[in-house]
Amino acid sequence: MTRWGKVICLLAVVMAFVVAATPGFAEGKKYTLRIQCIYPETSYVPQMIKQFVAKAEEYTKGRVDIKLFWPGQLVSAKKGFDSVSKGTVEGLVSALIYYGGTLKEGKVEWLPFTWRDPKEAYDLYVNGGFLDLMRKATQKQNVQYLFPVMAGTMGCMTNFPVNNLDDFKGKKMRAPGLDGPIVKLLGASPVSLSAKEIYMSLQRGTVDGVVYPYYTLSTYKLYEVIKYAILPGFHTPAMTGLYLNLDFWKSLTPELQAALNKAGIETFYASSLKSPEWDQSALKAAEGKGVKVMELSQADVAKVRKMCMPLWEEVGGATPLSKELVDLLKSYLQKKGAL
Repeated sequence: MTRWGKVICLLAVVMAFVVAATPGFAEGKKYTLRIQCIYPETSYVPQMIKQFVAKAEEYTKGRVDIKLFWPGQLVSAKKGFDSVSKGTVEGLVSALIYYGGTLKEGKVEWLPFTWRDPKEAYDLYVNGGFLDLMRKATQKQNVQYLFPVMAGTMGCMTNFPVNNLDDFKGKKMRAPGLDGPIVKLLGASPVSLSAKEIYMSLQRGTVDGVVYPYYTLSTYKLYEVIKYAILPGFHTPAMTGLYLNLDFWKSLTPELQAALNKAGIETFYASSLKSPEWDQSALKAAEGKGVKVMELSQADVAKVRKMCMPLWEEVGGATPLSKELVDLLKSYLQKKGAL
């Protein structure tokens, strides 16, 4: 063997030793990540989660085997957060508003009239420190907030025209979570209905309108029982997310954590591009079916935003971290000229 041949062989041996000794790649351990998704497989949020899975498998080189489960297959939506906290499942796709009794900071994500568009939401979470604070909050419950997923705009869809805020007075609106106090401030009566009850309730006139994602005009065929879509929405856009058991997260190597985080933030960004597409597609299709799109004046939008400020203060007063989140939100929006 020539002198250079010996050198090359020696380098190959050294490199093999270095790779074998590198943390996270030495033993080639694989991990199984079971994710319970509370949304039907064919809906928009799961489409984004499937993109995340493909990216994660690529970036981890197959070291994390991700298995998706659909509504009720592992745990119910109601038990989702508790189950991921305890490690019954490793992952959950849901919205934190459902678990506001356990995670009070989660309500901040669902305050009305916060970020004005997906671009602003992405910037606030990734560059403005909002995601870092949300992670601090979920970690107290043994949950790692991996990344948010935008889920389209949630706003009012009604069977009565809305030319100004007074038109809400005396109406009955299906309004979940923090949306209930909002419609009450507008003079309407909030009604609690499950998603399955919405179509028939609108058809029968049990309610006069709903606060729900605009894309359901198409996906749930609400264009058949709705006459008006009112802009802007209360949540522009609404936020869901992927949450992991913190013990599972800590069991991963730093390299695998970085790979999952990279896949997650890229998916979050992708959802910021898709979210307005879902809105526009649904509204355009609904208009073709006879639904009229109406828009509140800037004066009315400013008025209702001001009406919601006591609700912001109430939610921000729940915990010290809630206050930090609300203060950060206010500071960000003030810099953007939105408050």
